[in-house]
Amino acid sequence: MTEQPVDTVKRLYEGLTAFDIEMVLGTCDPEVEIVAPKSLPWSEGDYKGLDGAKAYFAGALGHLDQAKFDVEELLPSGDWVTALGWWSGRFKETGNEFNVRFVHFWIIRDGKVIRAEGVSDTVPIARAGESAGA
Repeated sequence: MTEQPVDTVKRLYEGLTAFDIEMVLGTCDPEVEIVAPKSLPWSEGDYKGLDGAKAYFAGALGHLDQAKFDVEELLPSGDWVTALGWWSGRFKETGNEFNVRFVHFWIIRDGKVIRAEGVSDTVPIARAGESAGA
């Protein structure tokens, strides 16, 4: 039986919080598309396929030594799941922390993420990644 879209998204957030890239990639379709703001320190914008997903998620988690997604609500609608919550993290290089509100939009087909897009205030994240005195 195919997993419900909400269950796929829950598993993905578990993988992100555990820094388990393989678990995260296991939730993604081979043709996954990720739309990410270029204002994130590790982001180049849009990513396609499992190699793109790996580059994006490994880039994000590679900069952080702590990351937590406090998902307050998962709102399913067919293949779509909207996630609302708070994302906190700490940058390895600077030790600076951030805590921002997020809205993530996930499209799930056959138990796999085919598209992801996130909205959050990226300024606190970028500032936390800046070196002191920079």
